[in-house]
Amino acid sequence: MDVENEESPSQQLDEIKRLIKARQKIQAIKLLREETGRGLKDSKEMVEQIEQQMVADGELDKAGSVGCSGMILLAATTIGAGTVWLLA
Repeated sequence: MDVENEESPSQQLDEIKRLIKARQKIQAIKLLREETGRGLKDSKEMVEQIEQQMVADGELDKAGSVGCSGMILLAATTIGAGTVWLLA
């Protein structure tokens, strides 16, 4: 890592939080791995802990970040309701 481009730990944390808020958790994990040299599992767990703390602190609305499975469930429910409505 170039000394001129080194970020402070608080700047790194701010960037990880920004990525989490932007729903780019994979990018946050990659950044953490690059900056700390940690493994994938440790980095993922750490990002998830940061995310949980953000929810607890009110920085992040977890209900709004449903992820892929939430979107699939929403789509399936919508399609199912539409089919029932058409057949009725």
